Amino acid sequence: MPSSIIQALSPLTIQKIAAGEVVERPANVVKELVENALDAGATKITVTLEEGGKELIRVADNGTGMTREDVLQCWLPHTTSKIKALEDLEIVSSFGFRGEALASMASVSEFTVETRHWEEEIGTRLRVVESNPEELQDMARAPGTTTSVRNLFRNNPVRRKFLSSGKTEGTRIATMLTRLSLAHPGTSFRLLEGTREALQLSEGTLRRRAGDVLGVHLLEDLIAVDWEGGGIHVQGYISEPQRFSSRQGQLHFFVNRRHVQGGLFTRAVSQAYESVPPGRYPVAALFLTLSPAEVDVNVHPSKREVRFVNEARVFWALSQALRSALRQTLGAPELSLSEPAAFAEPSAGKEAGSPSETFATAAADSEASPFTFSQSPDSVRNIRHDSPPATAEKDSAPALFPSAEGRGAARFTAAIPSPMENAGAPSLQIHGSFILVAVQSGFLLVNQQAAHERILYEKALEDLRRPGRFSAQQLLFPELIEFTSGEARVVEERLSELRALGFDLEPFGAAAFQLRGLPSEVAPEKARDILSSLIGRLLDADKGEGRSADELSSRVARAYARAASIPLGQPLDAARMAAIVDGLFATQNPYVTPGGAPVLIRYSLEELRRRFGIKPGEED
Repeated sequence: MPSSIIQALSPLTIQKIAAGEVVERPANVVKELVENALDAGATKITVTLEEGGKELIRVADNGTGMTREDVLQCWLPHTTSKIKALEDLEIVSSFGFRGEALASMASVSEFTVETRHWEEEIGTRLRVVESNPEELQDMARAPGTTTSVRNLFRNNPVRRKFLSSGKTEGTRIATMLTRLSLAHPGTSFRLLEGTREALQLSEGTLRRRAGDVLGVHLLEDLIAVDWEGGGIHVQGYISEPQRFSSRQGQLHFFVNRRHVQGGLFTRAVSQAYESVPPGRYPVAALFLTLSPAEVDVNVHPSKREVRFVNEARVFWALSQALRSALRQTLGAPELSLSEPAAFAEPSAGKEAGSPSETFATAAADSEASPFTFSQSPDSVRNIRHDSPPATAEKDSAPALFPSAEGRGAARFTAAIPSPMENAGAPSLQIHGSFILVAVQSGFLLVNQQAAHERILYEKALEDLRRPGRFSAQQLLFPELIEFTSGEARVVEERLSELRALGFDLEPFGAAAFQLRGLPSEVAPEKARDILSSLIGRLLDADKGEGRSADELSSRVARAYARAASIPLGQPLDAARMAAIVDGLFATQNPYVTPGGAPVLIRYSLEELRRRFGIKPGEED
């Protein structure tokens, strides 16, 4: 009879396996210990390293400390002060909770904890070597805790040899600390590598900490985010669309102060900007606060990821917060977000205030005032806005930080006046290509072709995504247009999309089509050139891009917008300029073209005063 091959693992082996999941490298040790310090209410944290943490990691804090009984329990497997019952797992609000971190460290190192509870007069020192307690004694010290981890993976040479050099491991720890410090601007962080001070972050405001971490040179270009809705509060900073960084890895996301990773957050940022120029990267430090019951933090051994009960609602909230912050920076008309409703498909009719209507109406109205937009604040309220799922709660989340630099929560219950309102100056065309627009916060320089391209792109997407919708200005005499065989194939394949845009085409022979109608934005004398350019762009795009429904719609809309947009160098009258600017601010993303090129550049009053050497108060 064959012998049994299934055997129970020893407790020490089990602990070492757990240690491999929780303690991958020195940075994981530092993260666990620093989070424990933050949970203990520490306002000063000092981390000391030797050889990047491979020889020594020491984390000292001024938190509440532990009692002698706590010290005897803290290093044992599955012991924690963060949860007491199974139900507590559903509302985890602390950082550490797994009950494995200290036990894992104690199993693969020389582990020492020195602590004193703030209500006791005598502290305690405990030393554990590979899960064996070797020393326990009283000691005199200040309230707080100091945890030391020496010779990490001392008896596990296979894992130790996969660690990087001391310099690289130290850099990882510095990066992790600076990232973690963003969520705790009121706590000072200090990192020592031997006797050298590698990092010093003093306590202060969130804005100051953002400058320390993201770069002081970026601070003036960051936009404050402070938005609340559906039981979710979003705070933080994002970069202006024209002021992206040349470095990657500057997107930081926090949920209830816990640093997390996940595609949901990066998708929301990408959607807010829509397009980013090659070689440039957004910068953000964003903090989401919501009920702990809505977040599952027990999905990753190192707590890098979280899961939400309703991901759609979180994505909606983050997207709205970013879009609102970006629009508020320009002083542009804002969408009303005060009464969120369930997601619903828009009606088949054209909606009031859409970019295409705004542009077409103002362009056709020769009596339009050159000093104001054709949109009134009331019409801005009618613009369709994205709404949260029906399950969105109406209770508000508590503020993670005090209102950013004296600002209240940006609820946007009413439309903000148009940028030109109260600006005191009309639009001005420069070199037949750029529109100078005065706004309350300074002025904007708008690329007229890029702005018109953005307007036409969003209008085209709207038309393409509404099956059965067909509107065109009919031609008195149909025009016959002949194509090459390749172009004719594209026209046949994209006939439904072309008709949705407003090109009323009918086959007329092998490679010819009758043009009976045009989009309202296209002049009849330019129809042939625009249609030919559009088909050529689609023909080139078909050679290498994907063919999903969204990709096809975006491709057609982008090609049409590029082909039909007003070129640079074309003079515009006042009504036409006002229509472009008005239509631009009614779009979802007025900052970049569909291809990622900038649409406008913003100059603030502060920047103008600084360049002219005007000190605060001198202009009065």
